Amino acid sequence: MKRLIYILAAAFALSTSCKEYLDIKPYGQTIPKTADEFSSLLNSTLNKIDYGEEYIIGNITSTAYLECYADNLEASLTTYPEGDYIPICVSVHLSDKQMNYRWLYECIRDCNIVIGNLEERDTRLGMDVLGTAYALRGVCYYELMRQFCEAYDADRADKQLGVPLVTEFDMESKPLRSTLSQTADQAINDLKEALKYDIQGEIYRFNNDVVTGYLARACFWSERYDEAVVYADQVLTKYPLLNGEAYRNMLASQVQRTGNMIFKSGILTTTGDQTGNDAIKKYLEKRPISKSFIDLFAEGKKDIRYDISIGSKRVFKKNIFACLRSAEMCLILAESYYHLGNEEKALEYLNLLRRNRIEGVEDYTTTTLPAVNTADRIQVDARGNALTPLIYAILNERRKELFLEGDRWFELKRNGCPEFWVSKKSFKYTTQKFMYTYPLYLKDTELVEGLIQNPGYENVE
Repeated sequence: MKRLIYILAAAFALSTSCKEYLDIKPYGQTIPKTADEFSSLLNSTLNKIDYGEEYIIGNITSTAYLECYADNLEASLTTYPEGDYIPICVSVHLSDKQMNYRWLYECIRDCNIVIGNLEERDTRLGMDVLGTAYALRGVCYYELMRQFCEAYDADRADKQLGVPLVTEFDMESKPLRSTLSQTADQAINDLKEALKYDIQGEIYRFNNDVVTGYLARACFWSERYDEAVVYADQVLTKYPLLNGEAYRNMLASQVQRTGNMIFKSGILTTTGDQTGNDAIKKYLEKRPISKSFIDLFAEGKKDIRYDISIGSKRVFKKNIFACLRSAEMCLILAESYYHLGNEEKALEYLNLLRRNRIEGVEDYTTTTLPAVNTADRIQVDARGNALTPLIYAILNERRKELFLEGDRWFELKRNGCPEFWVSKKSFKYTTQKFMYTYPLYLKDTELVEGLIQNPGYENVE
């Protein structure tokens, strides 16, 4: 633990406060005037997403790292020296996570400039630009909530720490942390506002389908399950589940967005980028798939995901994606109905997914659901309740379906933040509960009086 604190302290000392990225107006430049000029503020971020940025949507490297922090891969069986190029656990990257904070707020700054100053709001271009600004700001607050706040607890969200809410370009503002409920409100309200502008331009990427998918995600994360059902159903209705070769072909495309993949980063990957992507995948191959993941495939190769995901010698086969696709919406529907007390609908969507993935599978009933594995890393659900066979089956299907898409780490966080340890060269590395929530910039907590650091990092100097 002392070693971690020293690493964090050194990184904090070298960091630039995110306050600067929120406030500083470039010298010698003026606020844009036309919608086209305002568009250029957002195009830089959109371009980074298309080429695979790691902070807002994620890319192959950041997604691979999330898999390294979690338990789909067996960290203790990593082969070295190649395995030195990937993290053994989250603790070795905690200081780096401050960069996520910096870039998310930098994007929010640009969105605030657009929202606060764009006058051309009635033209198609103006609506696209303004809608994209709201969409991007909503996505950024959603990511800030997932990464820099504790897992959402609806019973005490009005007391949990959120993040500073910055909705105007104000060089004098020094906001303190909101509540987690207020942070969720900000993300959801921004995304709802984006829907009003019905973004049409393809280059802006965040059309209503994408925004609706993110609304389902944000409502689901913040335990607003009744709303999550509405948005997830809209997306799944428009993008029905694929199966067979159509499903296989969608996941076989590393760069192109195909099938019912609604949103994807890195669709303009260059040759140089691909070389880097191939390298991280090569290093990741030095970490075998965990037995606990393989054991989920009770139907073996009848489950199409088995051959897509698992190669010989427990080496992964599936492409690594940072994306949004409709299967996630089906899983959101299943779990949301479960938490709403409607087990019949929860089973309906669980079985819908399984029928599209497992050849000849029989639907689960309440009496045929497998028993909960008491050795599983997740032992409680998102509401802190003991797992039942139904929610356990839903979580297992999610784990199989979204393998190598950066989901499992946040599932561990959402469902109890379990502590676990792995070994590397005779050293023990423990993922402690507080590490699921990343640290804020130390410099921010020093410059802004009253700004509270996340638990576990308060004594860093």
